[in-house]
Amino acid sequence: MTYGPQEIEAYAQMQARLVSLILRYDEQRFGRYYAERAGYSPERDEALEPYRELAVLFALRDELFEHILPRIVRRLSFESPRATVVEEPPPRGRVDWERTLDSTWAERPGEPPLLLQTRQRRRDFATPENLLAVVTLLEYAADVHRLLWGEYAAVGAEALRHPLAAIAARCERELAFPQFAGIRGQAQHIIDQHETAALEAQVAERLIPGANSAYEELLAWRARYRSLRLLHRSQHHLEGDVLGADPDRDSYLYQLWLYYELIDLLSRDGALQSWDRETTEVVFRWGAGDSAQLYRLQHDRAIPDDLRVWRRGPGVRPDLYICRLDRQEVRDDDGALIWREPGYLLDAKYYRPHDDDPKAPAGPIKRMIADLQLTGERYGALLFAFQGTAPEAPGERVAPEWRKAQLVAPDSEIRLYQIRPQGAADSQPLERALRALLDDVHERLRERVPVRCHGVFLDTLTANAHGRLAGAVPLHTRYGALHEQDLSDLLLCPKPHVAPWRVDLVSVTRDCCANPALCHIARQPGVAPPRRLTALEEIAEALRHTAPGGEDEDVATAATEQVMRITRRYAQLLQPRIDDYRQWIRERLEIDDLFDTTPLLTDVQRETLALGRFLWEQIEQIRASNFAGPVLLFTGVLEEVSRVTIYKHSPPLCDTNGRPLMRTLGTIGNCKGYGGRNWLILEDAIARGGHWDEQVTPHQRLPLSDWVDMVQRIASIRNDAAHKAHVERGAFQTLVTLYFGSARTGLGALNGLLLAWRA
Repeated sequence: MTYGPQEIEAYAQMQARLVSLILRYDEQRFGRYYAERAGYSPERDEALEPYRELAVLFALRDELFEHILPRIVRRLSFESPRATVVEEPPPRGRVDWERTLDSTWAERPGEPPLLLQTRQRRRDFATPENLLAVVTLLEYAADVHRLLWGEYAAVGAEALRHPLAAIAARCERELAFPQFAGIRGQAQHIIDQHETAALEAQVAERLIPGANSAYEELLAWRARYRSLRLLHRSQHHLEGDVLGADPDRDSYLYQLWLYYELIDLLSRDGALQSWDRETTEVVFRWGAGDSAQLYRLQHDRAIPDDLRVWRRGPGVRPDLYICRLDRQEVRDDDGALIWREPGYLLDAKYYRPHDDDPKAPAGPIKRMIADLQLTGERYGALLFAFQGTAPEAPGERVAPEWRKAQLVAPDSEIRLYQIRPQGAADSQPLERALRALLDDVHERLRERVPVRCHGVFLDTLTANAHGRLAGAVPLHTRYGALHEQDLSDLLLCPKPHVAPWRVDLVSVTRDCCANPALCHIARQPGVAPPRRLTALEEIAEALRHTAPGGEDEDVATAATEQVMRITRRYAQLLQPRIDDYRQWIRERLEIDDLFDTTPLLTDVQRETLALGRFLWEQIEQIRASNFAGPVLLFTGVLEEVSRVTIYKHSPPLCDTNGRPLMRTLGTIGNCKGYGGRNWLILEDAIARGGHWDEQVTPHQRLPLSDWVDMVQRIASIRNDAAHKAHVERGAFQTLVTLYFGSARTGLGALNGLLLAWRA
């Protein structure tokens, strides 16, 4: 098979880079993918030489340490030259009496000898064979240290855990062997004088058939250590063996390369939280600031059978799979999965490029669509080496046509990305591509929609497009059962946690809070089926379920929105003349045309004030005792106006620790407390800054200090309405006086602010 230049280059870069990544992060897998292979050309690219050295170091490591050196140590070569030595008794060698007596007679005739001349045979381990073994260890250790320094430059202190460090330590242990330690200096001198080749030739000449074959294997090992090259993906040749991965498994090598490149990126960013190498499961953090989330990445793991959504469907084994670590899910009483938050499927495909057709192949796209259907997932991406577009560019996408996708999830999407293997010298494009890919995953998965009830009752008095009254006869459940109940028993159940468009039709009596398959909150504690609000006194009860805890601003805002929705719905049923209530507000404020013309009030706020008066009137008519609803509507408008006036032109108000406070009525009302620092800020910015004219009418003054005191009392009553969902009649009358004013007390907080404010 003939390969084009870009294929050969991509495979060479991928194979070489994977050597570095596997040995840096998962050394145990190196021997699983890399081996000596016959029939391929050697790689000649000098830029890949560091990767070749690294691969050869590890490929030949075990042969040297586990097979050759142990046999050399067991049968060390040595020489035994004879020597005559003069020594004191007792002698260690055989005494040469003739020489001893002759020497003694010449010096001390007639006396016994004090020194003996002996003949000894000593073992000398400084043989060429042993010197070559020590030279090999020293050269091997030098190469390891050189590569280890390069690794240190790449990953810093993490290099101490690199398997290269273990090889360096093993070399030192072998060199500490006494017979090797004694000749280490001689061996180093041979290296320094560049006499290694002569030493090899000497050892080759001295080899004796039948002697220790380990030295012969050491010579062969050294030759392979110098000559073994990385595999070059080209037509088969009958040259010597080369070292590399199996070219026939290039697709798996591609996904493996992507997996380790992601791990390398996460590790360098400090985002890698944990990594189980046995299960290939990686936990990492991605995102900036408060949007950061913990995700789980898995490589080449099958989706469990109980998570597939097709009965008796085929298995799914994505190349890469990412999901949130704290994944939401809904299960029934038996533990069977009903729903879980979506994940992100990633399939890596190493397809050959075709210049005449640059489009992505159809086969992988079909399989990805099938995988999304089988797993119930919505998001996927196909990663190609030569097809698709770069992740940081506007990518190709495959998605349903929403106008036609009546039986398919319209928001399903498959991205087509091109991530081509590149060398470490040009790693920036690859890093940008991987970051863009993770950013896209994060964008899809980071937002969590809580599993909550959003049920809405149907209007039972509906005439359809054919002029007939609507009924439940043609309506079915998702699993095919017929709805036999009356239409008033049916409920629209939006499920935004599943998808923004997902709405189920459920039975209030049979499904709500009872059937987990249709009601996903059924097993949540403290939930009850939705109910219609047909009586005004039920508003207070509904308020108690808004937000019982949390910050004042959040609670008050949620409660006000709830009251507004209920009041609007109630007004739609009764059809009152809202203009009459708006006119009542205008007259009660006593600011004439300013009510209609001031830019400080919006039409929505004027409508809110009118609805507040309408709700007040309804409560009076039924003689109820809880006025929390109108309190929240009235004070909500005052707070909104204060934000576009007081807060807009004042520096931030902070607590005693310097943290900014929320922009609420309570913050203004309590500004004189805790030393009065916030009051001084307001006085300087608003009163002295020319924004407050206390001469509100020709006959009445309203100092800013008095207005703040009124707001303090109003904020106290509003907090009771928001947190307790209850305001007594007396407190409500007090609020009305503070809010609108009276003939006895003068202007109130709202009309006083509208009259006193100067832009």
